[in-house]
Amino acid sequence: MLCSHCSRHIKVRDITQQRGKGFHAQVQCPHCAAWLGHSPTLVKLKLLGFYISVFVGLYSYFDESVRYFLIPVMIFSLMLLFVSHFMDQVITIEAPEKVDDSDQRQKYR
Repeated sequence: MLCSHCSRHIKVRDITQQRGKGFHAQVQCPHCAAWLGHSPTLVKLKLLGFYISVFVGLYSYFDESVRYFLIPVMIFSLMLLFVSHFMDQVITIEAPEKVDDSDQRQKYR
């Protein structure tokens, strides 16, 4: 996973802090202490597209009378799945507080 705040790689085993459950789950970056998560709306759209495409695909496979109508529905649900999957990135929910270290930097100039 890549942190959207500090752009460093995060290993799953390094994650120690987690809050929220389900679609609203968030993790804390071990490098910069920013809270990261996914957009709940995009995750729900991704699941909706997946389940609609599976259900419609199986139903149209066994019932030929509605196949002409359900195949375009399955195509649009797969498009919804792919677009929401590509848009669903880890975003910074809460950035860490900035620490004023100007006096520390001034010492080394």
